[in-house]
Amino acid sequence: MLKICRFWPLLPLLMFTNNWAFAADNFKRFEFQPFAGYSVAGDIPLEDDEGVRHGSVDVKSSYNIGATFAVNLNEFDSIELRWQRQFGEGRLPEEFAQPLSSGNPLVFNLNIDQYHCNFLHQYEIAGTRAMPYVMASVGVTTFRASRSGEGDSSSYFSFAIGGGVKYYFTEHFGIRGEARWNPTVMSASDSRFWCRVGGAGAACVVNLKLSLQDQLDMTGGLIFRF
Repeated sequence: MLKICRFWPLLPLLMFTNNWAFAADNFKRFEFQPFAGYSVAGDIPLEDDEGVRHGSVDVKSSYNIGATFAVNLNEFDSIELRWQRQFGEGRLPEEFAQPLSSGNPLVFNLNIDQYHCNFLHQYEIAGTRAMPYVMASVGVTTFRASRSGEGDSSSYFSFAIGGGVKYYFTEHFGIRGEARWNPTVMSASDSRFWCRVGGAGAACVVNLKLSLQDQLDMTGGLIFRF
């Protein structure tokens, strides 16, 4: 046990100094990665076309799960499909509450599904098994909200930029960590979707202008190559 404890602090050093010819001889066309992580979510501003602020939808930060499936175009470039689900909670501003409503109509369950196409460019570090990368993606984010057994969903355009690092233990198996900025473009429409979910009634409907819901995703998972 003592030997293991002594070895553990050396693991990061070995990851970047272990001489291993990874590139051409070990090229694999496909990669599959299940992952989990945490999403730091930003609020959704409720501001109308005249610039009047009507509070914001508070989106709670929460954990996420998902998976990617990648096609490697060559040793350094790949395209992948990415699905992520975030399990969270939303809350409407106080001014949207109905005076005589029962319970708390402002709070509701909020799951966020994201479907993206990722573009990755990797960098080789000579003599190591680690490959850092940068990424950019575009796709659709779907907000699935529910309260008291009733639910609704609405989808919006989203994109992301970020980076991470892959580390391959063998030619078929590795790990991956990633951080990315992931904004969703909330369309210029009224707030009817949030009102229906929160049960706050038609009085809360506001004609909104175009806005962004910012989010920071931090994920990690396994890599299976074939």
